[in-house]
Amino acid sequence: MENTNYLVEVNNVSKKIHNNQILNDISFKVAPGRILGFLGPNGAGKTTLLRIITGLMHQTSGSVQVCGHDTKKNFEKAAFNIGTIIESPEFYNYMTGLQNLRIFADMSRKDISNEELMQDLANTGLKGAEKKKVKGYSLGMRQRLGVANATMHNPKVLLLDEPMNGLDPQGMKDFRDLMKNFVQQGNSIIISSHILSEIQDVVNDLFIINKGQKIYEGKMSDFLSRTDSVIYVEVGSDVQHAEALLIDKGYHVTNKLNRLEVSINEEDGDQRAEIARILVTNDVPLLGLQLSHSSLEDSFLNTITADNQQKGTNE
Repeated sequence: MENTNYLVEVNNVSKKIHNNQILNDISFKVAPGRILGFLGPNGAGKTTLLRIITGLMHQTSGSVQVCGHDTKKNFEKAAFNIGTIIESPEFYNYMTGLQNLRIFADMSRKDISNEELMQDLANTGLKGAEKKKVKGYSLGMRQRLGVANATMHNPKVLLLDEPMNGLDPQGMKDFRDLMKNFVQQGNSIIISSHILSEIQDVVNDLFIINKGQKIYEGKMSDFLSRTDSVIYVEVGSDVQHAEALLIDKGYHVTNKLNRLEVSINEEDGDQRAEIARILVTNDVPLLGLQLSHSSLEDSFLNTITADNQQKGTNE
């Protein structure tokens, strides 16, 4: 790997197809040990950019480096550092897991022994299933085999496009664990997924595009802090009095079926103790306070809606 502080560098990439601007001046970097959530609505240009990073499509302008290698000028060296999983990987059902990996390993430019493949299967939780035919694999096991296939040549970067489609809760947890283990070794992941609730806890950074343009780049924690969280307040009686007390103190309160929802900005800190103090000192019987953090899904939808409204106003 050439000397660089980043495993992936996307620099001012644009893509135009038949006078249609698919991507417009996209730039971001991914450091070792980081997982980047690459998000956007359908038609935003995500798949196009992933294809450009892998070298399957060329950009109209700009450049992409993987481990310091330009994907246009030095495609083979760049591609050797990339592993990919696109939705549910396809394998030969009548062959075993090990036999499938052997076929793909033989297509690789790197000599990979059966012992190395066995270790790869063990690393992805398939030890003991290597001689089982893939037709008997669960969807979660197929995804594990997909990770083994994508990582058997020891890439530094994984590109994941909807890798958790169809997985049950246990399969999703296992896949998240595999991602965390991969980056703990100093590697990086770029993941694009519509299942935002399942990547919220594993993604470090976000890059969001809409209609081919960047609309957010930064840390996951910073993005979530832009959307208000909610404290649910339950009182024993006189809900209207409790609502009036909190409104008088400057809180934004909504009464929903006699349960108060108090919107707060997490940058202001946890407000539960202060809300409890206000109610108790005014003799309001407090039954419960529950803090609900803002979700990636809510924050994402709010951001896309605001961007669409802005673009609609400007057009």
